[in-house]
Amino acid sequence: MNIGVAGDYVLVKKPIEVTFPVAKVNAIAEKESTGFGRRHYRPWSVMHKWWARRLGSVFRTILLYTLADKGLCEWSQNPEDLWELYSQDVDLSEKIVLDPMMGGGTTIVEGLRLGCKMIGWDLNPVAWFVVKKQVEDIDPQLLRDTLVELEQELGLELRKYYRTICPECGSDAEGIYYFYCKELDCPDCGEEIPLIHDFFLARSLTGFGDIVVCPDCWDVFETQSSTKQTTCGKCGGEFVPSTKRTGGRRKYICNASDCSPIKIVEWIAENGRPRERMYAVEFYCKKCDEAGNPKLKKGRGYKSTDPFDYQLLQEARQEFVEVEQNLPIPSTAIPEGVETRRALNHGYIKFRDLFNERQLLNLGKIHRWIMDFEDWQIKEFFLLAFSNCLKYNNMFAKYNSTRGFITDIFRTHSYSPSMAPVEANCYDTPKGRGAFTAFVQLVIEGKEYCRAPFERIVEEGKQKKISHSTQIVGNVVLDYESIQENGNTMLQCGSSERMDIPDGVVDAVVTDPPYADNVMYSELSNFFYVWLRISLRERYDIFKHEFVPWKDEIIVNRVQEKGQHEFLDGLRRVLEESNRTLKDDGLLVFTFHHRDPKAWGSVLQAVMDSDFFVTAVYPIRSEMKTSTHLHGVENITIDLIFVCRKRKTSPPTMEWEKIREMMVQSSRKMIEKCREDGKEIGEKDVFVMILGRCLEIYSQYYPNIIENGRRVGVQEAVDTISEIVAER
Repeated sequence: MNIGVAGDYVLVKKPIEVTFPVAKVNAIAEKESTGFGRRHYRPWSVMHKWWARRLGSVFRTILLYTLADKGLCEWSQNPEDLWELYSQDVDLSEKIVLDPMMGGGTTIVEGLRLGCKMIGWDLNPVAWFVVKKQVEDIDPQLLRDTLVELEQELGLELRKYYRTICPECGSDAEGIYYFYCKELDCPDCGEEIPLIHDFFLARSLTGFGDIVVCPDCWDVFETQSSTKQTTCGKCGGEFVPSTKRTGGRRKYICNASDCSPIKIVEWIAENGRPRERMYAVEFYCKKCDEAGNPKLKKGRGYKSTDPFDYQLLQEARQEFVEVEQNLPIPSTAIPEGVETRRALNHGYIKFRDLFNERQLLNLGKIHRWIMDFEDWQIKEFFLLAFSNCLKYNNMFAKYNSTRGFITDIFRTHSYSPSMAPVEANCYDTPKGRGAFTAFVQLVIEGKEYCRAPFERIVEEGKQKKISHSTQIVGNVVLDYESIQENGNTMLQCGSSERMDIPDGVVDAVVTDPPYADNVMYSELSNFFYVWLRISLRERYDIFKHEFVPWKDEIIVNRVQEKGQHEFLDGLRRVLEESNRTLKDDGLLVFTFHHRDPKAWGSVLQAVMDSDFFVTAVYPIRSEMKTSTHLHGVENITIDLIFVCRKRKTSPPTMEWEKIREMMVQSSRKMIEKCREDGKEIGEKDVFVMILGRCLEIYSQYYPNIIENGRRVGVQEAVDTISEIVAER
């Protein structure tokens, strides 16, 4: 029986147009999106940083419910039966899936797990390289053996600058993290002013109290509570560590009462970047660990810097000056941008300025060693790990004082200069984060998973691990003819507004469009690109340019002079091209979330202008709970999954008042259903859910929605939806 939707007819609806197991997949997505969930559920996804990376469990389900047909499962009799295949091996080798904006590659990897032939396109060379290495195969033992070679050839040389003296036993210990604060001279009296927010360093590792820093003598010691009056045992100074400070984020105040507050950016514009004072070290003492010293937690503790620490730092600086010209370090200037402007305003002119001399010295040595390796297969996987380790080994990294670990430069999807940066041990340490060897281990774990994939499901609150036989191995080719002959993965780097794919050959387009002005992908990825380019520009033409190409980037960016109009225009062209490649009965499925109604209006306009209409919308768990994708606002915790079909006929004309009434009734039913299910929904999530349902209704009759003889446009519809949310 033909099924009609607002004037368009299809022979058979796809499962995702009938149902979607929101509650079941959310139970898994909740686990995947928290803590070490990605490493636990999808080891491939932590092989390299990518921003706003989508959850693998969600996209596996999207692909399964989009591509399944009656030959795979008699879902039409009971659609819920299809969920049984989520944790099983599934063969969809006859299906071709396109992701025209592949980003971190979630669609590509999850499609390969289902046996599909995958086509991925992205403008960004970093995205292309990351996805390529995520799907290409290598024997993990080769990577382990190469790590042994690195240790034998460079281990002692790389370790020598990350040593310290244990204050408990006096023996040689490893430095894990080195704490710094920026300082400047007061323009009125010349006094040194530490640009430090407070003097609470960390929670005690032994559980007694807090680790604090004396603002007078800079001694590091343990006290009962950082929120109470504390007396320094070394100099006798009294202070409250958590509230003792010299200023806020933009202004700092001299101790002298008659000095004026200092605006940091203005001081930097006149004097250059502030100095960086190293004042504390987190260390690991193997001797104390083996002896079970109760003052340290498994040999781990904090200490003030001493002359030995300063001497090592100075020796590293001196060696760097001597060998700098022989190290593969980028000299590229930081370009003007929305997110890079803060770095430029704080005196960082080149990308190398984001690192101190000890970091550049040791990173340069590791990079040079990798570049000298002859086997390109191993070289590229080590470059992937090296690039990923950069996010922790720079002077924009901070320390999470309450949880006791370093946070990377992109904790807020931006270049946010730190007044109290933290330097990690960049080579190898059994404790802490940031060591290069740990990032090689992430690649090893990712490749082990690709060779022996598994799925974790949640049943009655318990996790269950199920092994799969379909390996994630991409035979990467560069053209459509090859994917038909001997490949299973076509990856292209370039604008997806023009794709060299025949008409009507793709079974589904599954993607995750850029989020308008939320993430500045090209600006952020240049941080990795300028390092990767040194090694890869002679091998791949896409790495020959100075920066990541941005001209065709689909984004809202005032520096690029791109607003909602340009965002809509670019997205429309990509979706029109996707429509061309899609089979007549194929589906476009994408996820999206944003706090600005204008962004939603642009996305819907692009969909409908590309001759698609929405047949279903589902709310689903968003990215990681700890994500800073919407940092500083009430987070949207859900994405909307939009399911779209090609528009084949003109929809019937419908009065706007009738459409509005349908929207109101549908929204009320949806909210009532959520309440019946006992779900707690935030205000912004309520808005997103109602918006999605209303846009689904609106799209099915667009553009023939009339009020008093005129057509009702998309933005007017979005504004009305905002009113519906307010009136509910």
